[in-house]
Amino acid sequence: MRKRAVRSCFSLLVALLAGLVSSLPTGAADGSPPGTGGAVGTHQNRVVAYYFHGNFRCATCRTIEAYSQEAITTGFADEIASGRLAWRAVNIDEPENKHFVQDFGLLSRSLVLADYVDGKVIRRQNLERVWQLVRNKEAFLDYVRTSTREFLRGH
Repeated sequence: MRKRAVRSCFSLLVALLAGLVSSLPTGAADGSPPGTGGAVGTHQNRVVAYYFHGNFRCATCRTIEAYSQEAITTGFADEIASGRLAWRAVNIDEPENKHFVQDFGLLSRSLVLADYVDGKVIRRQNLERVWQLVRNKEAFLDYVRTSTREFLRGH
């Protein structure tokens, strides 16, 4: 029974990752601003909601990512469609993504909103309360959506 549950969980994770990878624009797999193809100086104006994770992913970390993605993709479909907002899950244990730890002052697995203008981050916000709210899905979703809405107002 446990083996079947692990297989089901693994299959779901693979399907989720495949969906995320297929939705990435070319060149964005490294977590660079969407549409920049990894180039730093490219003109790009949008907000990116990043979920930063590592190779080891506990159940709580996976839940935070899933809830964060749900909050962003279902709460801001118009902003995503227009290109004003993007969702990215980034593995900071990958060598090409290690710079995010210093760039964003990451201390743990984090959900960060970053405002890009002309390909440069002009402001960012770490949504630190996700760890406190992870056991209450509705409060979590509300917190992420409210914070993102307020952040977008400043864009």
